[in-house]
Amino acid sequence: MRKPVIGITAGNLKIHDAKRTFVNQNDIQAIINAGGIPVLIPPQVKDELDRYLKICDGFYFPGGPDVSPLCFKEEPNPGLSFVETARDRLEIDLIKKAAAAGKTLLGVCRGMQVINIALGGNVYQDLTKQFTEPQKLLQHAQKGDINEASHHVKIVAGTHLAKMFAESTLTVNSHHHQAVRRVAAGLRVAARADDGVIEAIESENSLQILAVQWHPEFLVETVPAMQLIFDDFIQRILVKLS
Repeated sequence: MRKPVIGITAGNLKIHDAKRTFVNQNDIQAIINAGGIPVLIPPQVKDELDRYLKICDGFYFPGGPDVSPLCFKEEPNPGLSFVETARDRLEIDLIKKAAAAGKTLLGVCRGMQVINIALGGNVYQDLTKQFTEPQKLLQHAQKGDINEASHHVKIVAGTHLAKMFAESTLTVNSHHHQAVRRVAAGLRVAARADDGVIEAIESENSLQILAVQWHPEFLVETVPAMQLIFDDFIQRILVKLS
């Protein structure tokens, strides 16, 4: 069987007066290790999404900057950080088209948030300002090395995520201040942190969508089991292709 082609949405960044389009190498390597062929999708190709839908067997939405609150009909909170409007528009349109086409989706950190937004949910613009009980919040923007785990998440029993891991509690890294607030229709919570913050979501009645708030791509060397998230993504696609 051929290797599945995976579209990975990219970001734009200006370094030393040069504009660059990028995806972290960890994201690319995790897809390659799982058996996929990565194809980058830059914000500049928004009008070519139908072509990518034909080329790609699945789509991976990695981490990145904050999602603009205008995408879920809110005004900006003072805690909102940098946003990349072109990437927001491309990813939201792509998620809607890909979901409707039955494509398999994986999201990480920002990717989880933008999947939820595209399908009708919303996010906390800034946990420290908007979370119900901010005094109970864990450190979700960890100060330590992103390659090291920093807090625990509890997997919801009966979910697809629970079938992937032998343990019901995982130790994960954390690099975010936005998080899923209202879960979109058709999705369900698959894991939470001890403070109640949603750490994973997935499709309610299928294996189409899985997304996590932490960064498994940075943990695969220190916590090898995190590669399972990418391996499972590719396997879900291969089942459809077989």
